[in-house]
Amino acid sequence: MSWTGFGKTNSAEDRLFFWKDPFDLAGSGGVFLEAVRENLCWHKSRCARYRDILDFYGFSMDQIKGEADLWKIPVIPTLYFKRHRLYSVPKNKVRRTAVSSGTGGIRSRVVYDFPSLVRGAAMVKTVLSHHGVFSPVPCRYLIMGYEPRPREETGAVQTAFGATFAAPALSRVYGMKLTEGEKEAYRWNPEEMERELFPYLSGRPSSAIPLRIVGFPAYIYFLAKELERRKKRLTLPASSCILMSGGWKTFWREEIGREEFDRLAKQVLGIPKDRIFEFYSSVEHNILYRRCPAGHFHVPVYSRVFVRRPDTLEPVPDGEPGILSFVTPMMTGMPLLSIMTDDLAVMGRPETGTACPCGCRTPYFDLLGRAGVGQIVTCAAGAAERLKEAVGGENRKGGAGSEME
Repeated sequence: MSWTGFGKTNSAEDRLFFWKDPFDLAGSGGVFLEAVRENLCWHKSRCARYRDILDFYGFSMDQIKGEADLWKIPVIPTLYFKRHRLYSVPKNKVRRTAVSSGTGGIRSRVVYDFPSLVRGAAMVKTVLSHHGVFSPVPCRYLIMGYEPRPREETGAVQTAFGATFAAPALSRVYGMKLTEGEKEAYRWNPEEMERELFPYLSGRPSSAIPLRIVGFPAYIYFLAKELERRKKRLTLPASSCILMSGGWKTFWREEIGREEFDRLAKQVLGIPKDRIFEFYSSVEHNILYRRCPAGHFHVPVYSRVFVRRPDTLEPVPDGEPGILSFVTPMMTGMPLLSIMTDDLAVMGRPETGTACPCGCRTPYFDLLGRAGVGQIVTCAAGAAERLKEAVGGENRKGGAGSEME
């Protein structure tokens, strides 16, 4: 691996993440496989525990003859990263840390070295430019989420704040605001939100400044329902938009269908369907997948997606539900090459007769929700226990960066 400068590199990993067309899977396929090999060798040589995992499963890169074999790379459940640490760089090489929102105080902690940050930035720029999210027109931001703390590490908060750089920010108003004098305390922020929305209320002169609403779908839905309850409507400039990700999480009982969400967005918030940008990503897999107008998340050049059987972890046929997993060579700080989520999904692809009407010709996945408790125990938790066996317990040491000491 040889990173020589922003956009100038000899490594396949960097060439892949500077690919001009984010959906040119055919043209970038050879580079992707080469990048996967580089990434695997990097982590195997620098993270002793990851090397133990590969050896435990008897895996070698010789087993990968083509993209169809990538699922054979030993997969690590995101659940494993919530309790264990796998690092491939020493502490002085870490440039950024991101933690998952977590439940019950259990969080994944992901570290980025400088090359990983550069690749991630290049990917975000290419994907957002492709979808028309970047704009030179200044706008106001209403972030339906948490105001960042100093040295913020929560991935969802970092992502929401990062989204406000896609167009110049004249203002940033947060639904949950930090309370002055109380460390890590938040309060609901209705006063500032109402002031931000006041110029756009129906019946008043419409502001010429675009508004971008950023955050979780659930929070944006609650905002729209509250405005609807008050019989209020927003009149927004045409370049306004919604940028959302993260799913409904703890609000899954309130989740509504996409048609109802689109109706509320248009009738109450004044934002049409084609200006709603919904993305899927996670702390452990920070690749951007945009939901297309047909409702599918298409696979970009930076990753490959597999939907696995809960019992054998083998890929299921397209159209059958299973556990969503990813392969990407983006990260060098941690071995996140092949990871498995606790999301249920189905796959579709043009070559199997399920072409997407949006026109994008890459494979896609549809989310079905979180896996049930029984499925998590069988699949993710079971695999995590196996990995614990592979590394010989939590006290094992050895290998540069495996404990980040």
